[in-house]
Amino acid sequence: MNHTFKIALVGMAFSLGVSICGAEELPAKNQESANTASDGFSLWINPGLISYHFNRNAGYRERNWGFGIQSNLFEKVSVLAGNYINSDYARSNYAGLGWQPLSLYSVRVGFAVGVFNGYSTMHNGNWFAAILPLISIRNERVGVNFTLIPNYANRLDGAIAAQLILRVW
Repeated sequence: MNHTFKIALVGMAFSLGVSICGAEELPAKNQESANTASDGFSLWINPGLISYHFNRNAGYRERNWGFGIQSNLFEKVSVLAGNYINSDYARSNYAGLGWQPLSLYSVRVGFAVGVFNGYSTMHNGNWFAAILPLISIRNERVGVNFTLIPNYANRLDGAIAAQLILRVW
């Protein structure tokens, strides 16, 4: 089974997630600038991410270009998938589910649960699961996702990552 097919299967499995939080949005639902997730299906793309590692002397790659997609299927739930050149200069793939129950105007806060591969210090580059904080700031067409990658027992050095997202649908 090739990696692309595995990513598609994981993405479809995560798309079955259901939002369990009923917090009200502050922006009016009928305004042009209202939160796009409440309007139903949307599709966003990204060119990978940039990262800032806490260990500044390790020589990590911090321009992690690639291609990713994000679909806001429910008001507070999104499916994420893609690939990028990771900080260890290797190709990584990911698939996950974002849940952001807290929102204030254009800012959403929650976490992402996902699977990643391509890091030689984590299961010899094979798939592993992670839960990461997820903060998004976006308007109708453009946004930024932020996350914090923690240090993990001599396997991963921590970083702050930002991902530009562009709405295409």
